[in-house]
Amino acid sequence: MQKKINQGPTITAIMCKDGLVVFTEKQDEHVKKHQEICSKMVFLNNVNVLAGTGLFQDFSRVIERAKADSDAFRENFSSVLVGKILASRIASLIHLQTRYWYIRPLCCSLFLGSINLKVPELFLVTCTGHYFKCFSGSLGQKSEMFRINIDKFLNKSITCRKSFEKIYKLYKQNKKDFNYLQISYFSNENPSFRALLSYNLILEVDRRINLL
Repeated sequence: MQKKINQGPTITAIMCKDGLVVFTEKQDEHVKKHQEICSKMVFLNNVNVLAGTGLFQDFSRVIERAKADSDAFRENFSSVLVGKILASRIASLIHLQTRYWYIRPLCCSLFLGSINLKVPELFLVTCTGHYFKCFSGSLGQKSEMFRINIDKFLNKSITCRKSFEKIYKLYKQNKKDFNYLQISYFSNENPSFRALLSYNLILEVDRRINLL
């Protein structure tokens, strides 16, 4: 499972000094049809976003369960399921699939970005059913190289807006088959995961990279 995930599209996430940014590498439809492993970003609601890589049907199952748990929690407690509790429920589902020999394990790993009391949190849920709270990370192809570079950004207390340029540049320089990114972010300027990233900002990043 881990070998397959390491061969998948690269996804990255980083906690910035003013928020949280999640990057998911996307392929065009033609490439998707010929690849078993893919990446995906899904908004459970305006305070939770999931970004994962692995088998499409396995990640889809995790998403369906997370949505069902979120809806049930809201109905029973009139509150939104966020943070550590949601991460533990997702991890429990994946862990159950790895515990019994007669059930096929779920081949997917993912990041959960969550806003808890207006404070962003980042969790990594692995294909073995474990979860960790973290400040940055990467999954998929060349993930180790991405993790090393992202850790350097953390030492400089990078802003969300600056991370677009830095991490987008990493993809452009190190991914030969790179197509485009789906980006979700939470910051003081953008208090919701649902807001779309301005296309003008992406053009500005491209312009700066070309000038270097």
